[in-house]
Amino acid sequence: MKRNIAIFIVLVAFAVVFVALTLFQTDFSKVENAVSSYIIENEIIGVVVFIFFAAFSAVLSPLSSIPAVPFAVLAWGETLTFIFLIVGWIIGALISYAVGKYGLHVLFRRVLPLKKMEIYQKKFSEHSEFILVVLFRLALPSEVTGLVLGSLRYNFTKYLAATIISEIPFALVVVYSSGALIFSDFWGLFLWIAIGVTCFFAAAAIFRKKIRGSSN
Repeated sequence: MKRNIAIFIVLVAFAVVFVALTLFQTDFSKVENAVSSYIIENEIIGVVVFIFFAAFSAVLSPLSSIPAVPFAVLAWGETLTFIFLIVGWIIGALISYAVGKYGLHVLFRRVLPLKKMEIYQKKFSEHSEFILVVLFRLALPSEVTGLVLGSLRYNFTKYLAATIISEIPFALVVVYSSGALIFSDFWGLFLWIAIGVTCFFAAAAIFRKKIRGSSN
């Protein structure tokens, strides 16, 4: 129910933004041009800041880097934005893994989802199959999965591979839906959101099924 509500809110938010873009296209274009011009003029700083916030959002998902993606697409294009976003998310995932592995999560009780971490620690082990870990990362927030797998000392190479595989589809959705949003491509926006929602629900459903099967 919580996930359904969250997805509904995201869809409504995109619809509201789309309408706002249509009504205030001129004013928004000025903001777009100003931000993208600053990023282009300060390219190295812009890339570093964007990757930093992407990594930060992967550690603390409420602090999302997604609102910055449309401006990044304007400045660098979809391909480079996709690469920078993936790099940031992977760095954040590695930080979460390290925090869990070295027990540093106890220092951040108020900001990290430790209750969820404890629940999934009981369902996984360092020998969990790779496909289950990929589904785990697809179905749940990055900081939860990183903390759990790090605390269990799951094989680092497999964790990194699962992270890359799971982050690619969501990065594609975020980047290309942002591009569609910028250029007022309603059908493109709808298509990418539909792809993202479908991927999430499919991964969550398969993950729940496999978890229940492994528990029996």
